[in-house]
Amino acid sequence: MRRSTAASTDYPNDDSDGEEALPAPKTKIRLFLRANNIRSSTITSSLTGQQPHTQCRVSLDPDSHASSDSTEIVYKSSSPNYTTSFPLEYEEGSQLMIYVDVYACKGSGIMSDSSPELKWIGRVNYNVQDILDGNPSQTKARSLPKGGTIYAQIEREFSGDNNLTLRLRAHSLVFTNSRLRTSLAATTTLGKPSTYFELSRPAKSSSSSWIVVYRSNSIRESTTPMWDKATIDLNSISSDEILRISVKKEEKKKCKEIGSFETTIQCLIESCQIDEHMRSSFVLQPTSTRGPRGRQSNKKTGQITVVSAYMQRRDEVLNEIRQKSQKLILDHYLSSGENNPLREISTSNSIFSDYVDAGLDIGLCVAIDFTSSNGDPQKPGTLHFIRDGMSNDYIDAIESIGSAVEKYSKSKESPVWGFGAKFPSDVSPELAVEELPVRHIFQCGEVESATGTQGIVDAYRYVFELGFHMSGPTVMLPVINAAAFRADKIHKDPSKQLKYTVLLILTDGVVNDLDSTKKFISNCRHLPLSFVVVGIGRADFTEMNEWNEQQPDLRGRFTFVEFRDLQFDPAALSKKALERLPEDVVDYFTCK
Repeated sequence: MRRSTAASTDYPNDDSDGEEALPAPKTKIRLFLRANNIRSSTITSSLTGQQPHTQCRVSLDPDSHASSDSTEIVYKSSSPNYTTSFPLEYEEGSQLMIYVDVYACKGSGIMSDSSPELKWIGRVNYNVQDILDGNPSQTKARSLPKGGTIYAQIEREFSGDNNLTLRLRAHSLVFTNSRLRTSLAATTTLGKPSTYFELSRPAKSSSSSWIVVYRSNSIRESTTPMWDKATIDLNSISSDEILRISVKKEEKKKCKEIGSFETTIQCLIESCQIDEHMRSSFVLQPTSTRGPRGRQSNKKTGQITVVSAYMQRRDEVLNEIRQKSQKLILDHYLSSGENNPLREISTSNSIFSDYVDAGLDIGLCVAIDFTSSNGDPQKPGTLHFIRDGMSNDYIDAIESIGSAVEKYSKSKESPVWGFGAKFPSDVSPELAVEELPVRHIFQCGEVESATGTQGIVDAYRYVFELGFHMSGPTVMLPVINAAAFRADKIHKDPSKQLKYTVLLILTDGVVNDLDSTKKFISNCRHLPLSFVVVGIGRADFTEMNEWNEQQPDLRGRFTFVEFRDLQFDPAALSKKALERLPEDVVDYFTCK
């Protein structure tokens, strides 16, 4: 964030007799934002009472939004706590104005890589001097014209350079309403909401408010979720202060707390330093009174186990990754004879782009389900039905994800396979359909590899020009083996050390060889290969979703996404399907 030249006022020294005044002392401060009672009616498309998705943009210049910084989008909350904070440098005694614009985020595009559709709600502004001087709470509230209040809280920044790496798992989560209190068994799928956790600390200047410093990813429909590993910047947390961890559930219209517990960083670290089977759990309880001294009821709504927790200096984390990735990239330049200098890697987020800059080449393999559960492709409403050259869900998924991967491919050549169909025998054309063998892998298209995303779609369409019969069961191992064979050749070829492969599988239902498929994929981590499975249609994908939520050493480089959840937002679909790909690529090359 850039500071406006008009944001501060110089105060001359009256006793200086014309000498240059000494500069005012500078302080590093940090801005935190939260809101209360933002009305759902501010989103014109909201007719169901769903609480709004909101985002704040912060600027130091009242006339320019180009230099503004943004919070994350907080979903389904009229009283959001934004985890994004804003570091600033403040000259003591000067006037520094902060301008906050509040937006409602509309439609399904809020989850995509493209800019979300925003509806401006209103603007509030704050004078840092007013917040810090003579204000014990160091918080200022400003009302929005259309309803709602924005709170700005400023604290002087800690001087620390540590990160807390934390991973949590929940057990036996209990969901409640006013009439019913039900603990859902792990095997139950009906009514299980998605869950996430928040980590908060008390505000330094107040005994009655908390500041949310981290919000996890959301895990779908599980009473035993294990959230992704969190890396938490400890610049805003002192090592000895009380922390609150709250688990929340996503309902249709809003998010609600299941329960919370209070602890310290040291307790979190110590809890996972004993044998996994002997670790004690933190008990979740509903909070009946807000604030750091809030009482908690004696009801238990679940348990939290710390899978891993440790502190590490930020430079140590980066150096470990830099040493491995820089060596690989440098080896590439030396072996290729290129004169490109090895660009300095400044943050862990830039590592994937450094591989791309060094010549990373990602190939795509596509496998398509032609089993009978898809329905007769000649009948409207079935999954493979195509009317007059129009699209269907399979084509939409191919175009969305294929076009995203294609940007990282040099050859843009992709093998396209089908599975689960029967074809008439050239040798014994008299065989009845039931006597024909099921083909668990076959070539789609007239040539071995399709060119570009459109070539993949053309290869898919070509299958329907052949005389084939949809059959079953749904078996994915043959196409997975074919992709693994290609990846193994890359892995063993020194001249292809910056090549990687993605296998995209499109399937409509229950996989009959799921256990053996899981085992095979978990054993492929030594290969430059990621597996992306897209569920087409309305089958029960519970097992796929549970697999997708497992920890990486059990899940392997596997990602599952249901097409119907994002079918009207191609950018969001490709983002969700490929969200783990940068991490997979870095993991393979740093462990190679």
